[in-house]
Amino acid sequence: MKWRKRRSWTISIKLWMAMTLLILVVLGGLGVTITWLFGDFYLHQKLDSLQTEATEVSAQLASIPSWSERLSLLETFKLTSGTQLVLLDPQGNILVIAGSTSSKNQGIGLRGPIGEINGLLGGWTRSLLPSDFFSDDNLAQVLAGNTISIKALPASGEGQAMLIAAAPVGAKPVQAVVLLGSSPIPIQESIATFRRLIVYASLIAVFLATIVSLIFARQVTRPLALMQRSASRMAKGDFLPIQGVTSQDEIGELAEVFNSMGESLKNHMEWLSQQKNLLQGIIESISDAVVMLGCDGSILYANDTAKALWQEQEAELQDRKLQIINFLQAMRETEEQAENYGTLTLGLQVLQVIMAPMTETEGFRGHVAVLRDITASLRAEKARREFLASVTHELRTPLHLIQGYLEAIQDDVIPKNERGEYIDLVLEEAKRLARLVKDLQDINWLERGQSLQPVVLDLESFLSEVYQRFQGRAQDLGLTLEVAKGSGKIMADPDRLLQVFINLLDNAMRHTPQGKTVRVLFKDHENHVQFAIQDEGEGIPREALPYIFDRFFRVNKARTRKDGGMGLGLAIVRQIVEAHGGQIKVESDMGKGTTFLIILPKDFNGPSLE
Repeated sequence: MKWRKRRSWTISIKLWMAMTLLILVVLGGLGVTITWLFGDFYLHQKLDSLQTEATEVSAQLASIPSWSERLSLLETFKLTSGTQLVLLDPQGNILVIAGSTSSKNQGIGLRGPIGEINGLLGGWTRSLLPSDFFSDDNLAQVLAGNTISIKALPASGEGQAMLIAAAPVGAKPVQAVVLLGSSPIPIQESIATFRRLIVYASLIAVFLATIVSLIFARQVTRPLALMQRSASRMAKGDFLPIQGVTSQDEIGELAEVFNSMGESLKNHMEWLSQQKNLLQGIIESISDAVVMLGCDGSILYANDTAKALWQEQEAELQDRKLQIINFLQAMRETEEQAENYGTLTLGLQVLQVIMAPMTETEGFRGHVAVLRDITASLRAEKARREFLASVTHELRTPLHLIQGYLEAIQDDVIPKNERGEYIDLVLEEAKRLARLVKDLQDINWLERGQSLQPVVLDLESFLSEVYQRFQGRAQDLGLTLEVAKGSGKIMADPDRLLQVFINLLDNAMRHTPQGKTVRVLFKDHENHVQFAIQDEGEGIPREALPYIFDRFFRVNKARTRKDGGMGLGLAIVRQIVEAHGGQIKVESDMGKGTTFLIILPKDFNGPSLE
């Protein structure tokens, strides 16, 4: 990019150079043509003048019969400045030079010397010979009666050329030849002067044309530069109109069209942005996960719900993402209809997948998949079935025992001395039925939003009661129970809050092996208090944590009736805590234990059930 900026020329410079070069070519060609025409014209004019003068001289000489009179007449001729006259006889011998008399023995033909006339013919510094300029062929033409004018070069090829006109004296036979010669140096000097004038005029014209063309080029390219900067702004998303172009020509019309195009692009971009925000808002507000796949199976788009299915920073959830991608790609490859349905199970989570192809647009194809979490509905249906089965089982077993023992006692099958033991078994089963009914009543009572009975609860006394209630059981199980000593008061229903601790501590002790510790921790904050029930048991699997407070949910489905209940205890705990306006959370590591956090507000005026 830097190289292009360094080497490129602007339109203004190109236009200026083109106009300057055009002017130079036109003026140069015009100067050369005029100089050539002028020199040729002046040369022919000089030759015509010499020919006319030679003709006049020959005519006057031909009218006089006596050679003495002719020689006297030659002395009276006034020749043009820079012109020399030579009179030759028919054999080419020099008779007279520039009006001076000479005898025939002065010449020895065309090859003989002209005489001591150095420098007369154009500045020569040696004796000139007629043969240097006037050849035998030229003499033959004149003797034939023709008048000629030529630009003759020296026979040796070196030296200055001469302008020569020759005319015959007399006719049939020719008595003599009048030879007029003139140097072309004055003509050449005139032509050189004219060329200098042309060069000076051309330089002045080029200078003026350069200034004018530069101003014109800037005037023409300034609107183009403004439009170029405006186009660069438009490429960056700035659609401000072009300012500063006021001409009414094609450039002004182009600027108006450019502004109209920018306004149209701005409106179109705003419309596209609104449509994009609308579609994105619709897709993001959908509770289902939406994933768009390209032709190669790669993910082009995923809404926030889909992104919540996998978290890039956790390796375990990256495996979930890989499973989802592989499942979607498999569905894409096996698709044989407009829509394809499938079910994907990720641990405890079940996703219903609907995939449909996108309409092909400009060669682009892809698929849109909607992933709906049906875990809750499946779990609700499953919980309903399990609830009916569990309730049936829990009711049937003790009822059969009670019925069997009572019938045995009634029929005197059991001896009287053993009836007390069997009556205790019947009573235990009856209590078990009562607990089951009570749990179901509590859930129904809390779900119907029955009002709590909050009173001022002394935390020190409450925690002490918790310790006294579970200390004996902890010793029986070989556990250590640690209960923090709290202080302060809160507004709470003491019976319901005690039920929370009973359920949580009962679970903690049942899942903690001998020799371990169960702790009840307490923290006092400005507006709320925090309890923590902590055990050192086997822990809860991470995939089960989101569902631990659901009704009828049991982590280990294989527990016996003696070891576990119906999965209602933690559901009751959550509803009681939330009824107090508080929160309950769970943290667990497999093999290290589980911690339940209970946060309760200090000032509680009534239930906050939804």
